[in-house]
Amino acid sequence: MLKRNAYAAAFGATVLFGGNFVAVRIALDYFDPYLLTTLRFAVIATLIPFVGWPLVSARTLLTYTIGSGIGQYLLSTFAIQLGLSPGLAALLLQFQVFMSLALGCLILGEEVRTTTIVGSVLGIAGLVGVLATGGSKAPMVASFVCLLSAAGWAMANLTLKQTSEKVIRLQSASALICLPAVWAARTLMLPDAPRVAEALTQAPLAGWLAVAYVAIASFVVAQILWGRAIASIGLAFTSPVALLIPVFGVALSALLLGEHLSFQVLLSAAFVLGGVGLHVVPIALTKPATE
Repeated sequence: MLKRNAYAAAFGATVLFGGNFVAVRIALDYFDPYLLTTLRFAVIATLIPFVGWPLVSARTLLTYTIGSGIGQYLLSTFAIQLGLSPGLAALLLQFQVFMSLALGCLILGEEVRTTTIVGSVLGIAGLVGVLATGGSKAPMVASFVCLLSAAGWAMANLTLKQTSEKVIRLQSASALICLPAVWAARTLMLPDAPRVAEALTQAPLAGWLAVAYVAIASFVVAQILWGRAIASIGLAFTSPVALLIPVFGVALSALLLGEHLSFQVLLSAAFVLGGVGLHVVPIALTKPATE
């Protein structure tokens, strides 16, 4: 029963993670990407009094902040703002698996499996296919920004591998650190943007519901569910479930936004997911060594 509940928690988290990309697309109709990211970070930063400040070095915290806060969250929002469809954004971000692998191999000296090499080749082939056939749903600039976001996520993963600190503490602290940087960037990059008070008061209920989803449902609730699953059945057994994130991202985009992807794009997406699966699934099936 406990194992079943753990997988149910992981499954629920992937649904919430997948819906994040749809919520971001809706929120961007009412808030510019800087303001949306500021609102998201402000909500997450309020968790610090409850979860505490991370006990890591300033260098570790700064590296994680750049990788996760600026890379994973801000740049992925920009990619969607620049025209990348939510479904493809969910897919391209999964390329962080291969980037994390490369960093782990080069920096931490981790062993590379044959299935991982084959999976990487499939993933790269699928990525090229998505960029070549995505058309207006995958503009080159937006796709490149999303890949930079995936690289930031990979850098954050590498940082997590080198520390035993809880993710929720690092996320909350990085959100607080990012707030002034994002605010300054908005002032510099969008000098003609509406005043914050004006933007906040004019946003309809739909915009605020999307912000609430992005900040609470797809982060706080999803992270709690994901953390419970990892605590119950372990990271190796939980991580393959993450392959469902782009599946739900594409499905929810089609259902709620009317997004339609061509057969060629879906085929390329299958190559990417298959490549990630060849890397993750064999690890999940490996029994942990007993001490």
